[in-house]
Amino acid sequence: MADQALMKQMMDAVDAAHDEIVELCQEIVRVPSVSFGDPDSGDELPAAELIQAKLAKDGIEADIYKPRPNRGNLIANYDKDKKDASPSLLLMSHTDVVPVEDESQWTYPPFGAEIHDNRIYGRGAADMKGTVASQAMALILLKRAGVELDGRLTFATCADEETGGVYGFGWQVENHPETLKADYAVNEGGGDPTHGAAGMIYEIATGEKGRLEMHFHIAGKGFHASQPWRADNAIYKAQELIRRIENYEPEVSVEAEIFGHLDKLAGLDEEVTVDNLEEILERVGKSNYSLASKLRACSRMTLVASMMNAGVKSNSVAENCTIVCDVRSLPSQDKAYVEAQAAKIAEGIDGVTFHVHETSISNASSFDSPFRSNVEEATRAALGNDDITFLPGLTVGFTDSRLVRPLGNTIYGFTPSHPDDDPSLSGAHNINESLGIETLILRTKYHIALALSTLKKS
Repeated sequence: MADQALMKQMMDAVDAAHDEIVELCQEIVRVPSVSFGDPDSGDELPAAELIQAKLAKDGIEADIYKPRPNRGNLIANYDKDKKDASPSLLLMSHTDVVPVEDESQWTYPPFGAEIHDNRIYGRGAADMKGTVASQAMALILLKRAGVELDGRLTFATCADEETGGVYGFGWQVENHPETLKADYAVNEGGGDPTHGAAGMIYEIATGEKGRLEMHFHIAGKGFHASQPWRADNAIYKAQELIRRIENYEPEVSVEAEIFGHLDKLAGLDEEVTVDNLEEILERVGKSNYSLASKLRACSRMTLVASMMNAGVKSNSVAENCTIVCDVRSLPSQDKAYVEAQAAKIAEGIDGVTFHVHETSISNASSFDSPFRSNVEEATRAALGNDDITFLPGLTVGFTDSRLVRPLGNTIYGFTPSHPDDDPSLSGAHNINESLGIETLILRTKYHIALALSTLKKS
C-alpha cells in the first residue's frame, strides 16, 4: 500500500492544478488530429509536439517517433535513468480522433474546446484527449512534488488508434518494442461506474472483442438512366443483401465473465443461460439501459452495415455497389468464423462476392493479476471512497491494448469516470462530444495514485 500521507499530498496537488489540467486538455482538443484511414491523414505530430513541450517545462524528456512525416508517437519516461527499473508501469493513450461528418449539427465548434455546464466540448475530448492530458499532468505533478519512484513510469500517447493502430502502437511495437515493454499498463476501454445492487461498481476491462470488416461487392449491368429496363441495377440487387445483414441473428454466448456477476450489478440471483438471456436483458434494461446494452454486446458478435457506395453518375444506372459492415467478434470467433457468416449472408444472391478484413484480434489479460489491487487502491484513493466493488469486464470496441499485450504486458482497459458524470453525454464518435471536468480531474488523480500504488514502496 502506498504512503497515505504522500497520496493525500498528491491528490491535493491535483485539485490545486485544476485550471492547468483543464487548459492542457483544451489545447490538445484544439489540435485537429483527424484519422480518415489513409496513411497521410491523422496529423497527430502537432499534438505530440505540444505535449512534449509541456513536459519539457518540468524537466521531463519525451521522444517523438515518426511513422510518417506528419504522424507522431510520444514516449516519455518519468525518470530517464530508470528505463530498465522494475516494476514498470505504462500509461497508454492516443491522440488521433475520428472525423466530424457534419459540423453544422454541433452545438459548439468541434475543435473549439469550449466549456459549458462544466464540460469540455470538442472532437476527442472524451476519446481520448482528456485522458492524454490527465496522464501528462500526472507525470508533471509527480515531478513538481519531487516524488522518487522505485520503479519505471512510462507515458506513451500514439497516433492512429481510430483506424487500427498501424502507424501508432502497432508501428511502435514492430519498430521500437523496448519503448513499450512493461510489467503493467492501463489504457482506455473501461471505467464507467454502475450503481448496482452491490453499490458503486467499476468494471475493469481485461480484454476486448475482435474487430473485422465484411466487404460485399454487388455486380450488375449499367445502362443509360433513361432506359433503366435495359440495365441490371446493382443498387436494387443490393436490397436482399441489406435485408439479410439487417436481420442477421448471431450466435449467443454467456461465457464472458461479467455474466457471473449480475447479482452485484443488477440484483439477479439466477444463473444466466443462453435460454433466459433475452428475458434477463429485458428486465435489466428497464432499470439500467446502458448495462443491458453492454451485456447484449458481450453476448454476441455484432454485425452492422456502416458504409455503402454505388454508381458513378446520376444519369447512369449503377453497375457496382459496395457495402461495408463493421463486425465485433467474441474472443472465440476468429476470421474463419466471420468469413463463414459472410458466406451465409451472401449465399444464393446473384453477383455478390465478399472478403473479410481483420482489423483487431481479440486478446485479454488476467483479472487475477496482482496489478488489479493497485488499480483498485488507486481508484479508491482518487475518489476518496473505499466502498467500491470491482468486477471483470470486456471492451466491446477495440483499443491499442491488443497490440501491446503480446510484449508480455498485463494491460487493463480502465480510465475511471466520475460517479456524478453522465457517460451518455460523452458522445464519443458522435456530435457534441464532451468530457466532464470532474472526470478529467479524477483521471489525473487516478494515474498519479496508480503510479504511487504500483511503483512507490511504503
